[in-house]
Amino acid sequence: MKQMTFGERLKDKKYTDRIGAYALIFHNDKIAVIKLPGGYFLPGGGVEKGENNEECLNRECMEELGCTINIKEFVCVGSSYHWGRRFNGYLHSIGNFYLADSLKKVGNPTEKDHELVWLTIDEACDKMFLSHQAWAIKEGVAFKKKLCKK
Repeated sequence: MKQMTFGERLKDKKYTDRIGAYALIFHNDKIAVIKLPGGYFLPGGGVEKGENNEECLNRECMEELGCTINIKEFVCVGSSYHWGRRFNGYLHSIGNFYLADSLKKVGNPTEKDHELVWLTIDEACDKMFLSHQAWAIKEGVAFKKKLCKK
C-alpha cells in the first residue's frame, strides 16, 4: 500500500486525527473536484462513527454532489499535518483514496456551497488546498495506467 505524509507535526501542538475517504473520478483526462469558498478538494470527507470508508464516500458524494458513484479500487493513503480553520485546531488529515466512476445524478446536493468542477490533472494538482490530495491525484493517474496495462 502506498502511503505519504505531508506537513510537519509541531511538537508543542495537539493534533486531532481526522480520517476520511475520497474519490478519484477521472473522465476524458480530467478529474472531478469540489470547489468551495476556501479552496479545491476531492469529493469525500470525514468518516463518521459506525461507517466504513466506502459508506462514508457514498454518503459524502450524495451530500456534496447529489450523485451516486461506483467505487472501483483502493489507491493509496495520504496524510497531512495542518491547521484546520473550519475546525479551529491542528489536524492530522488521513485520506483513504479510491478510484471511482459512474457519477450519476440522483438528487440535489445538501451542501450548498459545494460546486463540482472538472479540471485537468495539472490544474487540479496546482489548485488542491491539501498537499496529500494533490499527491493522491498523481497516484490515481499512475494506478489507472497500471490497470490499463493488465
